[in-house]
Amino acid sequence: MRVRRRTLAALLTTVPLAVAVAGCSDSSAGQVTGTRGLHFSQTIANPAQGNGACHRFAPRGVDHVTNNTGVDIWLHKGLDCDDPSGRPSTYLPTTFSAGTAETPGLWHSFSTVGWPPPVAPNVGRTVN
Repeated sequence: MRVRRRTLAALLTTVPLAVAVAGCSDSSAGQVTGTRGLHFSQTIANPAQGNGACHRFAPRGVDHVTNNTGVDIWLHKGLDCDDPSGRPSTYLPTTFSAGTAETPGLWHSFSTVGWPPPVAPNVGRTVN
């Protein structure tokens, strides 16, 4: 099979570029929405990934989170993606929601999966 030089040159240029763009994304497209009761809602659009990226919910925290991004997240009870003793983090897969009905306290921050989180999460329960 014979390949033209122009076709080969185009493939050798575009394929590595497409792979690089797909593999080096530092944000996750979509939104993470946290709510507390009926009167508070906070949406974080396209949360950054990697380099210790920690995203905070309002200082008072949230009791329900919906992950509408393309990556899984860890929900943390502490402000800086840490987990106080006895309050484990919660794993939230993409396109899922979770509430604090079964865990003590509110969530105050989250980190994305795919890059190491800022601190090792205390594995609590997995949301199905």
